[in-house]
Amino acid sequence: MFTGRVFSIQASRNGGFNLHVVNRGNFPMDLERVTQYKYDRHSLEDISALVPDMTYDALVDFCAYNPGEIESIINAIGGRIKQYIFFSTASIYIPANGFLDEGAALVGLNAEDGNFINDYIRNKIRLEHELSQACAKSGVKYTILRPSFIYGPFNYAPRESYFIELITKKQPVPLLIDSPSRFSFVYVIDIAEALIKCIGAERAYDEAFNLAGGEAVTYTQLISGFERFNKSPFEKREVTVAQVEEEKLPLPFPLTGDMLYDGQKFARMFDFKYTPFSEGMEKTFKVFYSLFST
Repeated sequence: MFTGRVFSIQASRNGGFNLHVVNRGNFPMDLERVTQYKYDRHSLEDISALVPDMTYDALVDFCAYNPGEIESIINAIGGRIKQYIFFSTASIYIPANGFLDEGAALVGLNAEDGNFINDYIRNKIRLEHELSQACAKSGVKYTILRPSFIYGPFNYAPRESYFIELITKKQPVPLLIDSPSRFSFVYVIDIAEALIKCIGAERAYDEAFNLAGGEAVTYTQLISGFERFNKSPFEKREVTVAQVEEEKLPLPFPLTGDMLYDGQKFARMFDFKYTPFSEGMEKTFKVFYSLFST
């Protein structure tokens, strides 16, 4: 998950942390105060023997997707961690109009349909339950973070980069003209900073937080922003929802219905300010534009 990479970079710049990064080792972490261990959580190797035998202020889990993956980690090293921070998703809420806070109703677990996205969402709910139960048994405090659509540097999901690459290569950019959808974003740097605030913070213990900026963004606003960041107009192609579905255009956000989330609980409790969407996306635009221009 690219969020883990950005967090490692940000945390390494904060002199208060020594990081022990456990991942598959695809991206070497040549950072100060960061030690990297190559490990696949699905392997049979015991993670408790891999990392140093010490007590850790927090374990941050960016990539638990299937039931059992959290419990197995806690069983292995639960006695050596004080806090387990789990990245869930804001998509666990039943879609509804307006901004959804942490008290909104969750997607049901019984309607299995074999859809990858739906299975991902339901498994995140199951993992949240697994986390609270396993932590209660082991005496570990937990924190759940539910981000909305994450954007920013190193994002390998073809979301904002899908449009920026088209702009860079001077190809027509789809402009959805009949979609009422609105969605929430959160800047990856904000997630990293929020994580840093959570570590060792008693007010974060046994709590769940949405992470989402306050703006409701539409496709029209998104394309308009890209044009401002580009400093000049680019070719656009107006399309309808029906055309997108017929042509299977890979538009990365909802075509119909809102996906809006209220991230103010975290902002209030930690005196936290989210980066304005236009500011964060302009920085992101410049990074990807430079990448695609080389």
